[in-house]
Amino acid sequence: MEKLLAILEKFPRAHLLVVGDLMLDRFIWGDVERISPEAPVPVLRVTSESFRLGGAANVIHNIRSLGGRVTACGVVGRDSAGHTVTNRLRRIGASTAGVYSDARYPTTEKSRIIAGPGHQQIVRLDRENHGAVSASTRKRLRQFVLQRVRRCDGIIISDYGKGVVDEELLSSIEEFTRDENAVCVVDPKKENYGRYRRPTLITPNKLEASEASGIAINDEKSLLDAGKKLVRMWQAKAVLITRGAEGMSLFQARRDSQHFPTEPREIFDVTGAGDTVVAVCGLALACGATYEEAAVMANLAAGLVGDEVGTVAVAMKKLKRVIKDKL
Repeated sequence: MEKLLAILEKFPRAHLLVVGDLMLDRFIWGDVERISPEAPVPVLRVTSESFRLGGAANVIHNIRSLGGRVTACGVVGRDSAGHTVTNRLRRIGASTAGVYSDARYPTTEKSRIIAGPGHQQIVRLDRENHGAVSASTRKRLRQFVLQRVRRCDGIIISDYGKGVVDEELLSSIEEFTRDENAVCVVDPKKENYGRYRRPTLITPNKLEASEASGIAINDEKSLLDAGKKLVRMWQAKAVLITRGAEGMSLFQARRDSQHFPTEPREIFDVTGAGDTVVAVCGLALACGATYEEAAVMANLAAGLVGDEVGTVAVAMKKLKRVIKDKL
């Protein structure tokens, strides 16, 4: 734990490039007191509304909240949601030099309607892109990544399958990280399972690991088989499978797997926990941590996300306190 605190102190020196799908998360809060006379559905009396950074933008928010420096690279639409994402990224101190606007690409916005003192999510409304990012915008993204990544201590690919992360971009990043032996951490999505190559670390959740490996994970043996297969398939230095309340499992080539249980706690909401994991792992590895140290720190940070409802960024002070409590 003392080593983890030393690594945490280095976070402000790290500068990461985050490329991926920038989103806006909208939360509508209220109380349900009756059923609609028009249809058998609850009527929500709205009490408040809030907006938070989501997707790759939440990864960026977590990096800044933990003291790291970050440059954002992605696409937003020329709409109010896109303006909100860009302005909020600037407000938290992130560079938006790599954020491009595309008139034909609506900003991805997820609206969650949450009711009552128990914070029960009733429904989620998604506004998202159903077409490809324009060829000219994709070219600008690739050029920006290859220009800026040399100035950074590592790159995080936050892939939500919305069109920003494509085969050409992944190929360009893979070529750079292979030649430069640079830190590259990937949060994967099914649209690109067959395209990730040679990441430093890749962090699928249990469902994604099952889908990508073709092995249904339902016990310890299937978990081990899936983890080993993914290390080979992606030619990854390490694979960290996040398993919710069951913790995390780390796999490396020619090494025994390692399992990290979660702390027993009442988890309210795990929205954005994967973003926190990839942000912490990217910072830790860029600061010289081992895969085991990065996994322990990410596991502790992910546990803190569940303490609050909605998309949240873990603060440096909070993570430091949790680590100190274990000394």
